Amino acid sequence: MIQTTGSSRCPLKVVAATTLLVLLMLQGCATKNTALPEFQLPLSPEAQLTYDYLVYMDYRTRLAQAYSGLKTPQTINEVAKLQNEALTVLNRIIAAEPQEKLYLDKFALYWTSQQIDEARATLKEALALYPDSRDLNISLANTYLVDNRNADAEAVLKEYLLKNPEDLIVTGHLARIYLEQNKFAQALDILKVIPKDKRTAQIHYLHAKSSAGLGLTRQAIRSLRKAVEVKPDFIEAWGELAYMHELEKDYDSAEQIYTKMLEFPDVSNHIRLRLMELCLKLNNPERALKLAIEGPRSKAFLLEAAQLFISGKFYGQASILLDLFAQQKSIPDSYYFFKASIAFEGEDDPGKALGYLNKISPQSEHYDRSLQFRAHLLMDLKRNKEALEIIRIGEEKFPEEANFYLLEAGLHSEAGDSKAAKDALLRGNTNIPGHTQILFQLGVMEEQEGNLDQTLKYMEQIISGSPDHADALNFIGYILADRNEQLDRAMVLISRANRLEPDNGYILDSLAWVNYRMGNFEEAWKIIKRAISLRPKQPELWDHYGDIAAALGKKKSAAKGYRKALELKPENAEQIRKKLEEL
Repeated sequence: MIQTTGSSRCPLKVVAATTLLVLLMLQGCATKNTALPEFQLPLSPEAQLTYDYLVYMDYRTRLAQAYSGLKTPQTINEVAKLQNEALTVLNRIIAAEPQEKLYLDKFALYWTSQQIDEARATLKEALALYPDSRDLNISLANTYLVDNRNADAEAVLKEYLLKNPEDLIVTGHLARIYLEQNKFAQALDILKVIPKDKRTAQIHYLHAKSSAGLGLTRQAIRSLRKAVEVKPDFIEAWGELAYMHELEKDYDSAEQIYTKMLEFPDVSNHIRLRLMELCLKLNNPERALKLAIEGPRSKAFLLEAAQLFISGKFYGQASILLDLFAQQKSIPDSYYFFKASIAFEGEDDPGKALGYLNKISPQSEHYDRSLQFRAHLLMDLKRNKEALEIIRIGEEKFPEEANFYLLEAGLHSEAGDSKAAKDALLRGNTNIPGHTQILFQLGVMEEQEGNLDQTLKYMEQIISGSPDHADALNFIGYILADRNEQLDRAMVLISRANRLEPDNGYILDSLAWVNYRMGNFEEAWKIIKRAISLRPKQPELWDHYGDIAAALGKKKSAAKGYRKALELKPENAEQIRKKLEEL
């Protein structure tokens, strides 16, 4: 039987150890930089086991030091060599006298070197000896999780729980696996069978997360309250509780909780920012400003806090907060960027905004955005020549930033120069092949010029890379429906677009139109009425409304649709008048 000392379980027998220590003193003990020596004289099995253990402990120390040092190719190779040598010694120890902890050590050596298959094999070997080990089972489940084999991880823990149903730690681990996969019902099923008097704070917390995932907000609130009762300093549970109250629009309760959380030691800046955001939601910017000023003076916090005020359109408070930077020797470029936003959005002073933007250094991480902002401001001021100069600087310095080509195209389009606009987009497509926004704008321009085949090519290119691009799906589907071609495919594409954006009036119009083309007049009529309710000032929708009503024999409704379309001055007015006369 091996003697154990603390958690090291050192295999020592007094006589053998004494003899070995004398030998170590005579021959030179290993230091942190030198491996223990190999002995020439034969040792008894007990002494060999003790010696191997001491050698292994030396390797552990040296590996810990190696892990904490700089990672270079040389040190990585040294670590790999140490691991192999440590494994050789550890395997001898395990063969002589196996222990659960030694198997876990062997697993850890493989795990840290990302040898997942070897780590898993070690755990399976150990579990044949110690099937009820919690640590071995959890570790085995983790090896499956890193390989995205979630079902295998679940199976390991479920099998363990069949034999150890009262192990709350493993139950919680399995619940977390379910939660990470959004399997909220399964997580709740295994948690709710735990007797209430045995539920830990962590179990209550996981129960709440599962309930929240199923939309059971009030049940989640009850579980979170129990979690903080059991563990009053459970910061994550307090944060979730505040968030649940926000979802229930109980902002007063949420505010009280966030305020309480500020009293905890080591509270994160995130909590202060959440409380500030809530204060702004409750239209209490002064309290939010007080919280910001009482917070840390770090650059990251102050900028994030200022951004909250700007997003909420509380420009005065944002400006006060940003001016704290003006008192420092080194003013960050982000200060000028945010001050420009305030000058433009809050003070309606584009000239002042330009003044701030001009102070941003070309070496700044904000320089590309500052050029885009300057171009926007100059275009608003109708200083298009200056705007174009700024855009060209941006295209030269940041050739893979799509916004510069889109800005140039917009500038030329506004001036009526569609050729220059298309040239800008084509340059962008050359420098950033397949960029969705550029392709879409090219497709729109081709459609405006009547080149529908080219439009289809651009839109097909978009959905091949971005199959959830609702506008491109709708564009292709509508063109096919309008041409009365590939109606089944048109229906699939438009239906997909509608699922992605169910309240988009243009997509609903396309869906009505493809149903009309397929002869589904009743369905088309139902859909076009909803499309009209969302986009009542689009003449094309009223034109379709008239056509669908006419197909159903609803002459009065058809006439109404055509008249409404004509009132909105459509491009095909003569065609609509003819249809109205034919009624």
